[in-house]
Amino acid sequence: MSRLFQTSDRSDSQTTRRTEPAAETDQRPLTETTLFRLGRVLFGGILALNAIDNLRNLEGRIAYAESKNAPVPNVSVPAISGSLLLGGIGVALWRLPSAAAAAIVGFLVSITPVMHDFWNHDDPEQKQQEVIHFLKNTALLGAALAFLKVGQRRD
Repeated sequence: MSRLFQTSDRSDSQTTRRTEPAAETDQRPLTETTLFRLGRVLFGGILALNAIDNLRNLEGRIAYAESKNAPVPNVSVPAISGSLLLGGIGVALWRLPSAAAAAIVGFLVSITPVMHDFWNHDDPEQKQQEVIHFLKNTALLGAALAFLKVGQRRD
């Protein structure tokens, strides 16, 4: 019989167990860890850059929002882009984190179904692009909700 199917006659007390060195516990709060700081800077920074791009190309963004039948695009596009900018900066710098994350949540919840309405497209390529953007924004929404929860613990 192969060794794979053989059983040992030794009891658990006789089996030598590999001991791992005691893991050093990180006693710092989550928000002070390097990975959390890196994550929030990447998340907030990229969203802030996206908002700056929206504001720099405001006429094009307003025209696109009009083509999607967004409500009052002359007002809503600059307002929501401004809130995304403030939210992104707030998360990146971890200043008023729950308010900043809530601004990002508001942006994503309001624009995603309007601007990435894949269910209204018949062209398979356009539908696929809208699905990708919709799912990307949904993933970003999940991260924003997580930052919102962590930020609430700090505020």
